[in-house]
Amino acid sequence: MDITKNNFIEQLPLIRETIRNATFFAMDCEFTGLASDRTIMPFDTPEEVYLKMVENSPQYIIVQFGLCAFRVEPPAEEQKDTEPRVSYKCYNFFCYPKGRANVFSCQGESMRFLADNGFDFNRLFREGLSYANEIEEQRYRADLKERQATRAATILAAAEEESSEADSKVDEMTEVNAIPVPAELQQQVDDTAASIEEFLQSDRPDLIVGNANAFHRKLIYQMIEQRFQRKISTSSVSLENNQKAIKVERKRSYEQEQALDEQRRVQENEDLEMKIGMSLVLQELSKARKLIIGHNMLLDLFYVLRQFFQPLPVDYQEFKKLTKEYFPLLLDTKYLCTNAEIKVDVNSSVLAHVYDAVSKAPFSIPTIHAEMPDHQYSVDDKKLHEAGYDAYFTGVCFLGLISRFKVNLMHLHKDTTLKPYLNRIFITRLNDVNYMYLNGKEPSQSREHIFYVTFPENWRTTDIQIKFKPFGPVHVSWMDSTSGFVSLHNRNAASSVLKKIGYHAGFKVYSFAQFTQMKLQRSGTKRGRIGSGSPGDGNGAGVRCAQPVDKSSREEKGEKESQKIDHPAGTSVKRKGDKDEDQPPAVKEHDEDDGAGWKTVKKARKTFTDNNDW
Repeated sequence: MDITKNNFIEQLPLIRETIRNATFFAMDCEFTGLASDRTIMPFDTPEEVYLKMVENSPQYIIVQFGLCAFRVEPPAEEQKDTEPRVSYKCYNFFCYPKGRANVFSCQGESMRFLADNGFDFNRLFREGLSYANEIEEQRYRADLKERQATRAATILAAAEEESSEADSKVDEMTEVNAIPVPAELQQQVDDTAASIEEFLQSDRPDLIVGNANAFHRKLIYQMIEQRFQRKISTSSVSLENNQKAIKVERKRSYEQEQALDEQRRVQENEDLEMKIGMSLVLQELSKARKLIIGHNMLLDLFYVLRQFFQPLPVDYQEFKKLTKEYFPLLLDTKYLCTNAEIKVDVNSSVLAHVYDAVSKAPFSIPTIHAEMPDHQYSVDDKKLHEAGYDAYFTGVCFLGLISRFKVNLMHLHKDTTLKPYLNRIFITRLNDVNYMYLNGKEPSQSREHIFYVTFPENWRTTDIQIKFKPFGPVHVSWMDSTSGFVSLHNRNAASSVLKKIGYHAGFKVYSFAQFTQMKLQRSGTKRGRIGSGSPGDGNGAGVRCAQPVDKSSREEKGEKESQKIDHPAGTSVKRKGDKDEDQPPAVKEHDEDDGAGWKTVKKARKTFTDNNDW
């Protein structure tokens, strides 16, 4: 079922009930852009991946959120040997930020991709649900509470003004604080006053005063307060063209004013729910504390937390804590596909390929019933890249995958087979620790057998393998056309690589420890700090170059070699003189630092005399 601003208020109670009654969920999102993974390297740590995502992720947003709620019911008493009954409800939410203050980024390729797959952008822009993070929601609620309290106090004060002395005092204060009416607007104010006089002589229930901007309306309110204070009541209304207007009615009693105010409160609270919109659904999903399934769901989580809850922390451990606070039970089917028994029969973890694999033995997909026709999808009627369908498809593949094991569908989060896969979020492009573990630390890996290499542009994988042939079989991970990583299968040979590898012009080998040091130096430079020069893990590693390079050739290649290291790795190497090329790049020491090898670079503050100077 598609959920937009047109049916959100009507469906919200049913959505909340569906979430409360579900056993587990599957979710999927469509975005205006994808955070680039080109800066992610095969041997990055999960923490490095997260920090890169925070640093390099523009304000792309979720424009469609798919949620499929699965409910598992035990078989009837007389059918104990049968499988549990599995039913589902699917929702497809369109999300679009309202207001001038909301700005977001778009990626051309992603928008074209959505268009090619039939995404309805007109519906998104016209009917998309608004949303608010926690800070915005608190502000909206506080503003509304203050507005309603002020109005209630005004109604009460008006009811208490009975004496003519109080009336004259109010009139006197009104005259003192009155806004002067510009000459060109006096006629409009007088015409409005005449219309109100005519209205009071008629039997019409109300009068709508429109065709006025905010300043004009202020003048009209002032005129009404001065001339008709004891005779009429006013309220603000919206016309069909979304223009504001003033509704004039005969003066109401205190009881009538209270009843009208209660109606206003109901409408304002409903408007507030529309303003918070999609965030209310995510809040309900968080409160449920139930298992949520996703496929390659890191980016989905990243955007959901940032868009509907809180700004993402720069600290990796805080991100884990934040994620578990909102969604304590997560399972990524992409990571589940790394299970040894599953990998035998599932050759590709692309979701469509996973479905093809689990559609036949040794897997089996249970019969799944749609609870209502409006919430129904079918794998025979593919709607790929519609978030609701993809959420349903993810849930179906999950049920197919776990059919390989004897899993209790009623208590999935307690199953011993699935426990090693809970809260492990798959990370694309990583070679060894390819997941984030939200419950604790990821395992550390030795990188002594991994080498960062730069080489001529015309080299192929075989050229690199030939250079490493004396050390046994290797795996080459390309970064770009002139750099990559080489991983030795025979780890015992790692200690001799830098000593024995042959020389070739334009070919250099760096230990992974040195590569890490270069990255740290680069990140220190970005922060305006200079590193202390102490190496990371693998202290003492260096660069092997069999022959010295003369100064002229070094100057010719300096810029190119620096680019080879800087571009793929996000790092830079400082070259100084032509001594000690076999050693890690030297790092300058500074006399004035904080005692820990860091130096803060201070810059003069720029002041501006006026806005034009800015």
